[in-house]
Amino acid sequence: MATVVHPFLKDGVEARAYQMRALRSALSSSTLMVMPTGFGKTAVEWMAMAEALRLERGKVLLIAPTTGLVDQQRRMATEMLDIEAESIVTYTGEIQPAKRPPLWERGVVIMATPQVIRNDAVTGTINLADVGLLIVDEAHHSTGNHAYAQVGDLYLNACQEALILGATASPGSTENHILEVARRLGIERLDVSKKDDPLLAPYTVQLDVVPHRLELSESLTTLLHPLQAHQDEQAEHLRRLGFLAPTGHLSSKLIEEAQRRASMAIQRRDRRGYDAARRIGDLRRMHLLLDLLRTQGTTSALLFLQRAEEDGRSGERTTNRFVALPVIHAFRNAAKDVGELHPKPAYVRNLVEVQRLKNPQSKILIFTEYRDTVEHLVEGLQEIEGVLVDKFIGQSGKGKRKGMTQRQQLAQLNRFREGDLNVLVATSVGEEGLDVPAADLVILYEPVASAIRAIQRRGRTARQRAGSVHTLIAAGTRDEFVNSAAGRREAKMYTLLQRIHDRGRLPRRPPPPSDVLEAFSISCDGNTLTPTDFIDQESARLTPEKPQTKHVQESIEIRQERKSEASATLNPIDRRPRQQLGLDQFISASNTQDQPDQSERLNEKNKDKHTPILDGRAHREREQLASAAASASLTAMQQTDVADPIVLDHREAKSTLAPYLKSMGAHVEFSHLPTGDIRLSKRVLIERKTARDLVNSITDGRLLHQCRRLNAAALRPLLLIEIGEVHGQAVHPDAVHGALAHISLDLGMPVVMTKNASETARFLMAAARREHDLMERWAHRCLQRASDPQNEAAVIRAVSAAAAEIKAIELGGSHVTPLAQRWPAHAKEEHRALLSAIEGVGKQKAEALIEAFGDVSGVFNATKEELSEATGIGPVTAMSVFKLFHGD
Repeated sequence: MATVVHPFLKDGVEARAYQMRALRSALSSSTLMVMPTGFGKTAVEWMAMAEALRLERGKVLLIAPTTGLVDQQRRMATEMLDIEAESIVTYTGEIQPAKRPPLWERGVVIMATPQVIRNDAVTGTINLADVGLLIVDEAHHSTGNHAYAQVGDLYLNACQEALILGATASPGSTENHILEVARRLGIERLDVSKKDDPLLAPYTVQLDVVPHRLELSESLTTLLHPLQAHQDEQAEHLRRLGFLAPTGHLSSKLIEEAQRRASMAIQRRDRRGYDAARRIGDLRRMHLLLDLLRTQGTTSALLFLQRAEEDGRSGERTTNRFVALPVIHAFRNAAKDVGELHPKPAYVRNLVEVQRLKNPQSKILIFTEYRDTVEHLVEGLQEIEGVLVDKFIGQSGKGKRKGMTQRQQLAQLNRFREGDLNVLVATSVGEEGLDVPAADLVILYEPVASAIRAIQRRGRTARQRAGSVHTLIAAGTRDEFVNSAAGRREAKMYTLLQRIHDRGRLPRRPPPPSDVLEAFSISCDGNTLTPTDFIDQESARLTPEKPQTKHVQESIEIRQERKSEASATLNPIDRRPRQQLGLDQFISASNTQDQPDQSERLNEKNKDKHTPILDGRAHREREQLASAAASASLTAMQQTDVADPIVLDHREAKSTLAPYLKSMGAHVEFSHLPTGDIRLSKRVLIERKTARDLVNSITDGRLLHQCRRLNAAALRPLLLIEIGEVHGQAVHPDAVHGALAHISLDLGMPVVMTKNASETARFLMAAARREHDLMERWAHRCLQRASDPQNEAAVIRAVSAAAAEIKAIELGGSHVTPLAQRWPAHAKEEHRALLSAIEGVGKQKAEALIEAFGDVSGVFNATKEELSEATGIGPVTAMSVFKLFHGD
């Protein structure tokens, strides 16, 4: 067996050509490695770690979606990497925050869950610039608000020479999904290995995928009929009202669309919207109940109704109304004593018994969507002799339904691995990365529509030896549509990867150089090969050439000759569609001047041909100028560095806002803010609310109180609302509009609407840059004014005058200082302005009155006769002034 030799790898790592090919791409630039499950993605990750350690690039960070995978990766890395075991550490949420910083400092190879890395990077507990290589296991999660994507954003922002290796068996079933994964992880290369690749052929093990189409029993169909009739009746009523699309098939997507229309009707104050919202809520629960009955069984359906009844007792009025429906009451009475009517549980039991008879040492994995089904299957399988079965579920819990802690999950995996359990019933938490080589049988209780999840589920078997996957499909139900959809999406995935590569949707990069593998060598039968020679040798050995026969070659030549004879020579302008510009019409003026004869010949030749009616060049030039101006403005704004930190309240630590801000280059700090949620500066304080928060704060009366406190706490307060989607809130639109009107008009507080946390982060960055730029301009203006010689002279004169006045006051003399000289003149000017404002007086008569009586008080105390005798003041003006001061 050929093995890989490297200073930081232990002996015994098997050399595979397709793995070395993937490693060459991974070490040259950030790479998304797509490889079928069971073919050794983890081995490529070990070798990439080893080379990063040799080059001393920094810490190696591997993130995995579950603690089970984190522990598994740490265990395998300890076995394969030739470094001290203490240097390989796990970094998960189970570790207390106070103990994590020294663990980060000590670790060289760190295995972590993405949530804890994101949170600690945002709070500054760790510095992602210390990471030289980031490995993202199960990289298809790196989209949207997932912690994977946010860690990718943070790492790319923190590290100028970021190197990322993303590994997955299923990157996505849509082009947009794959491209978002590539964008969020900074991917520059794709390395795709398919099962039909000749290099993978020697390592392929047999995997049998067997679908089982199960007919529903007549008894179950009888139970379904009244429920289905009630659903059809409600759906038809909503269709007549215009809320539900007029289609024969009812789906969850159509129900969500109907809910959106009902919400819009409520906003328009359409009274029908309230009734429609109630009916749609009941329709959604009925649709789920029927789906459970058809695909899971009566036991799961009854447990669903039991939880709905418990929620109703705790105050949930909508579930109370649904459970109280006569058709629901009748169904519960009919189903509680008949036992399980669905064929799937019995079929699972049969498959397990058959596998145990064939091989008593077999290990079996059963996947299902619902925890109720997990409990039901575990209870039923415990009755089979020799079957050691238990559940494997996620951490989340609600009410009395508790999830499994991280320690419980790890303990359960170890029990399954070591043989204490031979059957494990799991939800989606068990789909990814579980390395259980002896899982001979995987049972899918229901098919899943996602190509990613279908691939992950099948990948739990046939990893090192033959295995089989059995999918249970309830005939005539949603299962059939889901199963066919998953198959189509999976087949489409590799086509999309090839299309992305062919269309250049990723950055253009030259082929990966071979020298990135210079520290590796391949030991094979006593000989030593370079990785490149090994890849070439394996390719030549495993890719047989298909020589063409003489007859085939002659046929090809004959077809080519016939094609060349049949195709007539056409002028390029004759092939061109009408009104389409040709390259000859884009010849620059300089070239036209250099070749006048050729241009004249072209014009003469084409004058009888069709010419474009519309020439869009002028319009394109204007668009380019506008685009360049907009880009320059954006670039100037983005280049403004925000030195001051953006302070978030501790309550925002669990939101996705902080990671978005951090990934955009902001310096984020967390602090206790008595008022508001976000502080951009000493002037700007922001209260952030989602649409649901806004509705709840209006309902309980907190909103106006919070906004008044915010208005009193900052010079520039702001209310920021993330609109998002909110359904089923019993608040009249007028209440919302009235509250916002009071906040914006009466309190004078700006209200800003954003779509989501990502848009909020972009707005905050723009506002922070604007605030920083404003402060910089103020400081610059102050410095300019302070350095102006004229201003300095004026300040010196004012200070000297004030000093002289103080000295005169201290001496008590009659000397009149320059400052004191200014006061009477200023007072006289004020009196003149006051008198000139009287109707019929004006500036000249006001001056005469001041000269005659000294000031306003003298004019006030004068009689009519005295006013008339003043120079320039006649009886009429005197009477007007007197009446103004004394009345009639």
